[in-house]
Formats: sequence, C-alpha cells, structure tokens
Amino acid sequence: MKRILFILLGLLPLLGWAQPKSTAPLSPAESKARLQQLGDSLRKYDYFENFDRFGWSVVGICSDKNAKNRFPDRYGIINDYGQVILPCEYSDIRFQEHSDLMMVIKGEKAGFMNRQLKWVIPPKYNGEFWTVFEGYDYFEYGLVVAADGNYGVVDSTGREIVPCRYKEVNIVDPDLFVVEDDHYGAINRNGDTVIPFVYKYIFSLYSSDYRYLIVGNQDKYGVISNTGQEILPIVYERILDHDKGFFSVSQNGKWGVVDSLGNIVIPLEYETQHIWFKHGMDLVEMGGLYLNSGMDRDDPEKCKLLNMKGEVVLQGYDASVSDISGKRLAILYHDQNGDARCEIIDRNGKKVDGFDGFDASVFDGIDMVNGTTMVPVKRNGKWGFVNRDFQLIVPCIYDAPAEGWAGYGYVNTGDGLTTLIDEQGQQFVSGPYRFISSPTVNGWFNAGGYPPDSWNGITGFIDRYGNTTFTEEEMRQIEQWHNEEQRSRR
Repeated sequence: MKRILFILLGLLPLLGWAQPKSTAPLSPAESKARLQQLGDSLRKYDYFENFDRFGWSVVGICSDKNAKNRFPDRYGIINDYGQVILPCEYSDIRFQEHSDLMMVIKGEKAGFMNRQLKWVIPPKYNGEFWTVFEGYDYFEYGLVVAADGNYGVVDSTGREIVPCRYKEVNIVDPDLFVVEDDHYGAINRNGDTVIPFVYKYIFSLYSSDYRYLIVGNQDKYGVISNTGQEILPIVYERILDHDKGFFSVSQNGKWGVVDSLGNIVIPLEYETQHIWFKHGMDLVEMGGLYLNSGMDRDDPEKCKLLNMKGEVVLQGYDASVSDISGKRLAILYHDQNGDARCEIIDRNGKKVDGFDGFDASVFDGIDMVNGTTMVPVKRNGKWGFVNRDFQLIVPCIYDAPAEGWAGYGYVNTGDGLTTLIDEQGQQFVSGPYRFISSPTVNGWFNAGGYPPDSWNGITGFIDRYGNTTFTEEEMRQIEQWHNEEQRSRR
C-alpha cells in the first residue's frame, strides 16, 4: 500500500502542470540541463511533436522499425521535462490550439480528455471529428462526430446538439447545420427545418462569412442565404469563391464574376478558374499562380487585374501579393528569358515608385506565406525579408529563405547551413538542419535532419545558446545527411 501511495503522490505534480507555459528562454545553464534530460526521454520514442502551450508533446512508437517511411501506431504524451503524462497506449492524440480538451482515440473509438486526464466525452465515437475551421476551438460552433456510420454534433460537455442519425452533417454557424437525409437541407439546434430538404448538394462558402450556401441539383449550382432565400439561381456549372457579395462562377466552361443580384460584373469569358478577390481592395485577379504564392516560379499564367466595374486596371503580369493594409500590391513580371522585376501599385493600378525607403525595382522576386510578418524578397540571386507593408527589414544576403513566420525568418547561409533570424536580422540558431521550427516553450526550437530519400530522420530540440537534445553521434549523422543533400543539389 505504501508503494501505491508513493506512485500516486508522484503523479500529482504532473497533473498540476496543466497550465499554459511561457515561451521565454531559460537561462543557458538551466536550458542545457533540461535539454539533456529531455533528450534521454525522446530517444525512447520513434516520433514526437512540438510542445504545445502547456508544455506537452505527443510522442509515438512504431511497431515496424524497418519500414522506410514508418509511422507510429501507438501514441502517448510527455511534458517538457521528458516525464510521461500518458503512456503510449492510444491510437491517436491531437491537441487543440484554443481549447484545453484533447482528442484521444483508444482502439477504434474516440473521445475527449481534459488536462486533468479525465474523459469529458467518453471514447464512443468512430474517430471522425471536424468543425468549421481546423485549428479553432473544436466546440466553438459544435463538433461533428460519427457513430455507427451516421453523423451528428456534440458540444464540449458531450451533449448531442444534433443526434447521430444523418448521412452527413456540416456546421454553418452555432445554430445552423447542413445535414443530409435523403436530400440536403438545414436544421437549427432545436431540430427545426430552416432550409427544406430539396437539394442534391449544399456547400458552405467560407471566404468572408457564413451568410451564403452553394446549393445544387444535378450538375448545376446556385447560391442561397442561410435562411434559404435564393441569391443566385441554380444555373451555373461551378461556383468557387465570393467576397462582399461577389461570386466567381462558370457557364459553358467560361469564368467571370457576378454580384448577389445576379448582375454580371466581369463577363464570363475567361478560361481560368483562378480568380482571386483582393480583400479590402475591391479588385479581382483573373489567372495567375495557384494561391498567389511562389511568385518566383517558372512559367506562370499571365494575370489581369480588374475592378468591380469590370474595368481592366492592369494586365500581362505573372503574380501579385497585397500588403497587410490592403492599399498596395506587389506585382511580379517575367520576361522571355525568365528574368524578373517587381513593382508596387496602388488600388488604381498606379505605380508607386518608392515609399518609406522601399524601392520595388531593386527586387526580382517576392514570395508570400499568409499570416506572417516577414515576407521573403529576392535581389540579384540573394534573399532577404520585407514586412507586410513592404519595408525592407532584413537585407538580401542569403542563398534562399525557406519560410517567414511572425517575427522569425528561416534562411540558408552561404555554407548551406539553416539559420533562424529575427526582424532585426540577428542570427540566433544555426546548424546542418533540414528544418527549424518557430520557438516553443522555454524558448526551444524543434529541429532535425533526414536522409535525402527518406523522412525517417533524427529530430530534437535546440536553444539559442547552442544546447541541444542531440548526442554527438546524432549530430554527426545529421551533418552527413546535410552534406549528402548539398552534393545532390550541385
């Protein structure tokens, strides 16, 4: 009995740590000791994720150690001391960014635990969960669950808002659920029919708000409001996007833009389905690169920029990126030799020669990762960063950037090493790594390396002082893989 009591008392500190933790760096000595302790624990596992805001990490063990690209089949949780929170006895575990509840699948059934490791929703569902947007609080609008092949919606207490009896359920807002019975319709939380069950398809439009739904019968589509009022008749072949009451639609294989009254704003005469509404600018771009990213890629389609009167503002360029204010666009052109030049225009298509020390003509490439504060730009074959207002914050001295985050840039130096820099251009993490993550708890960065032809590599954590969870042997292996990767690119 004494031994059992000792074990239970030993678990109490682990359960009491379920509070959000600071990302502030530890002191060099404490960080070194903690990383060494964590490294000893990580080597027991075949897989681990970055630490979440509570300092917990999902870890995994693979049954087949010899598979080329192996994946875990047993999952558990450790904390940032390397101590076990949950043993590797579960089929899957997923944290949420905006909720303390975590999804846990045991066997073939899924439920939700809280951070005190109590089942809030018992594991009785089939493991299929989704909400309006991945990464949001699962229970903000309700959570779609599956049981015995049918779908419903539960709240954070496990109460079924929509009973599990439908072929399909999609959440539109907290009191509107698109469901499929024999046909598609929509109900509220009381089970009352809001939109009659007369449609073959109903899809939500999420670009700006939840006021509109795409509906379809046979091979034609239209738009209704979330109260069932017709916005566009069911006459279009496809409807892909909308913004402020404007919709991109196609008829007879041609694309254009119509408004919420069905008036043609931009004639349906374009081959491309790449129609991008420039949010906040009352402009729409026809053609161009998918998702408007990777502006330095080869052979993009030429673009045409129009206003909501259908008038052409600019044409013949390759791709664009808007600034965070919605007042300016960075425009990239390629000539027949593949050489590029960059310009900045305002919402009327007028070229902005320079502002706040920014001269677009000096750049020959610009890339975009949505939601970041650091946007990669290229000049004479070297990369740096501008902010979301196109102000140069890191000079173009790097071989290539991999990505820009909120306040951090991930670049390659002249010797091929991967380095993290801040918005002042200061380098603070470097090594022969294939990747380095943004900082997590304790100011640690997830980093690692892989062989050129496999994803089975070595991953761990590093700090800004040069301390790491890697052993000397592991570092030699990562460096060897790095050198092989560099040789393969020459």
